[in-house]
Amino acid sequence: MPITFQNLSLTWPNGTPCFTDLSGAFTRPMTGLIGDNGTGKSSLLKVLVGQLEPTSGTMQTPDNIAYLPQDLGLDTASTIADIFGITPILAAIAKVEAGEYAPELLEIIGENWDVAEAVTVRLAEVGLELKLDRTVGTLSGGEAVSVALTAAFFTNPDFLVLDEPTNNLDSQAKATLIKLVTHSQVPVLVVSHDRDLLAHTTQIAELYHGQLRFFDGNYATYREAIDQEQAAAVQGVREAKAEERKQVREREAMQTRLARDARRGRKFAAEKRKPPIAMGMDKNKSERSSSKREMAAADSVAQARDNFDAAQRKVRDSDQVFIDLPATRLANGTRALAAEELTIVGPERVRIAGPNGSGKTTLLNAIDRGEVEYVIAARGYLRQRIELDPTKSVLALVLDANPETDPQYVRNQLAQLLFRNDEVRAQVGTLSGGERFRIEFARVLLGTPAPQLLLIDEPTNNLDISTVDWLVSALEGYQGALIVVSHDDDFCDRIGIERVIEL
Repeated sequence: MPITFQNLSLTWPNGTPCFTDLSGAFTRPMTGLIGDNGTGKSSLLKVLVGQLEPTSGTMQTPDNIAYLPQDLGLDTASTIADIFGITPILAAIAKVEAGEYAPELLEIIGENWDVAEAVTVRLAEVGLELKLDRTVGTLSGGEAVSVALTAAFFTNPDFLVLDEPTNNLDSQAKATLIKLVTHSQVPVLVVSHDRDLLAHTTQIAELYHGQLRFFDGNYATYREAIDQEQAAAVQGVREAKAEERKQVREREAMQTRLARDARRGRKFAAEKRKPPIAMGMDKNKSERSSSKREMAAADSVAQARDNFDAAQRKVRDSDQVFIDLPATRLANGTRALAAEELTIVGPERVRIAGPNGSGKTTLLNAIDRGEVEYVIAARGYLRQRIELDPTKSVLALVLDANPETDPQYVRNQLAQLLFRNDEVRAQVGTLSGGERFRIEFARVLLGTPAPQLLLIDEPTNNLDISTVDWLVSALEGYQGALIVVSHDDDFCDRIGIERVIEL
């Protein structure tokens, strides 16, 4: 059974709308729900699975929906058996095997005498050799997600709903997850910003500016459709602007003619070529005609401007960054790093790969602290966890981090990084996660001296697609050496990684 809904709306208790009047159906084998952070994707999932009550609207959903939230909601003290929901069965089996034959125990067990073996086999199929009494707190993030997803399938659901399942997964765990969902025997709805995962969808549902639209195919097909749509929209803006200018010119030309005719009329009247009554009638007739022509011309200009405004609204906001960072330039042959695991000379772009726990972040921290054979002094570090003072403004935070940098230069560069005009005075606590990431980027990249070696740790975790696109375009202006820890293959390809070091 698919998930269908009509005119769904959700309003928070303070009166703020989360989303309004959404209608659609999730019927395909695998649908990717995308949209910028804050558009209401996770809240829509919670409504569909029954965790939130919609303010209005109707929906039809299967009886058994398996749902994995972003944080999994797993208690670190829970065991793998708890996650699979078989702890009572295992306890009953243990009592029976110890000689206790109460009818209620047999009722709990039912036909599930081999449930422990069945779960162990299911885990082994996804590469997990784990004991059922192992607690969640002892698992890696990838193991916890894999266990939870395997447990969800173990319940034989009618529908599977996942919210950002690849966050914090290493490459191997992500590959396992993709294999599980693409081979699912039931429909899957997944919220994700991960292009590697979205490449396997059969449908994309986009939540954008309060509207839910559906596109057949995977993310690449969706992107192609949007690009074509936007190219047409941009052309529409050009044509509408040209028509507006044409109408303005024609109105100005008409006003010039009317003014000339009025001067001629006054001259004619001054020479008294007609009786006063006749001249008065001609004047009234001329004024009425001029007024009608002026109103028609004004209406044409107003309509052209309305058409131009409508055409502009069809063009999506661009987060493309055009920024030059010449001070970050590292000449070819200049040594940036010498360490046991890695040496970098010149503006190389290097990716550090490996499973979670292999020491990738530890290596970046050691490089940042200078605990290696050699590392260039002009360096910067974009950490995985960003902590900023929520009470300070964008400009104040960047200037605090770079007290020797010219304030006007900082303002100019912040404008290039999409913080324009009064946006630089906004308090950090009011900004989105993507905007806070852009602030951290500015804090690091606009420093004095500018970093000629940039360390970046898992930058695409928890970032929406728009912010990832922003980062890719911003890094085009960076001219130094780059070390990236990331499990995101698509991101690494787009920023021009030249070498991969496996830990």
